[in-house]
Amino acid sequence: MNVILTGSQKNNIGKTIISIKLAIELANSGKNVLMMDLSSGKIKMSEYLNVNEDIIYDIVDVVNKTCTLEQGIIEINENLSLLPCPRIAGKINEIKKESFINLLQSVEVYDYVIIDADKLTSVFIDFSIINNAITINNNDFSCIKEINTDKTISSNAGNFIVAINKYNKKKAKKGIMMKSNDIEKLTETTISALIEENIKYSDLNHEKFLDVNFLKTEIKNIVKNLK
Repeated sequence: MNVILTGSQKNNIGKTIISIKLAIELANSGKNVLMMDLSSGKIKMSEYLNVNEDIIYDIVDVVNKTCTLEQGIIEINENLSLLPCPRIAGKINEIKKESFINLLQSVEVYDYVIIDADKLTSVFIDFSIINNAITINNNDFSCIKEINTDKTISSNAGNFIVAINKYNKKKAKKGIMMKSNDIEKLTETTISALIEENIKYSDLNHEKFLDVNFLKTEIKNIVKNLK
């Protein structure tokens, strides 16, 4: 089992979209993939995937043994499943490090587990069982400090990956925001995916979001850097 953790120190950065598209790409390659939604973001994985009304139990119910793992999981398609985030605000805070470890041990039948967390600094995360930690940021000046912080706290993970979303090319040229090569130099990392800012990405319908060609090149670049 390969465990992938996505996180960001910024809100509304597209972390959940990238997590789902990564899961879809791996599932389409024949891998058995489970998505775990541990994010308190405004739009949940279940909403993007149009299965919000199918939720009976959630990831916290599984952790607390209110239901079985099988009862909590929603099947999206043959190779792709979701363990959804609670719809009740604050319920996600019940996740502790021990329960996080136990949860991952219970899903070892999957080829990949993709965890959409809030920040890589979330207290329940045990990086010793994370194969790939992905930080998602943009190219404002604060990204350097944030990427370096995530790199440090992820040092016990098997692999650290940087994805830049909402990259503003015009402002980078003017020196108002960071250029991609300067981000790599100042963080001593390689950017695996560079996704330029595009207003059409902010209002996606279900069909467009699930289109295999949407962000295909960028997501494939992340897959190539997985270990």
